[in-house]
Amino acid sequence: MANQRVIGTSIDVVRIAEAELGLTLPRSFSDWLLANNGSALGALVVFPVYDARNPRKTWESIVRHFNEDWQAWKENFSDEALDFSNLLPFAEFGTGDYYCFDYGKLGSTGEPVVALWSHETGKAVYVADSFAAFINAPDRPG
Repeated sequence: MANQRVIGTSIDVVRIAEAELGLTLPRSFSDWLLANNGSALGALVVFPVYDARNPRKTWESIVRHFNEDWQAWKENFSDEALDFSNLLPFAEFGTGDYYCFDYGKLGSTGEPVVALWSHETGKAVYVADSFAAFINAPDRPG
């Protein structure tokens, strides 16, 4: 029997990723992952949650990026008084910049706002009120 193509993921897989991150993912992002895990938003690479049913498509997971690539970028700013503790990268802009959830600032829906973090300055600028607002923005890259 051929492997069946898996689109999306399960709530159990999302919960495992949340436990590994020590954070609850925003509801609109979790809902998006349930239907689209492993998909991109146009040219924008959105980090999936690792799903053993589709390891090739989900290997570069949000947990992996947070534990490896994100920590390496943060090291570049270790001499500066910048605080990244509220940020969770969920997508890569392709230039080394990351779209992040900013858990230090909640939007009108009660979810973390979306910020664009610059690998050059180490600073994050507000982009959208929530993940749902981000993916529906007409000027969103991708």
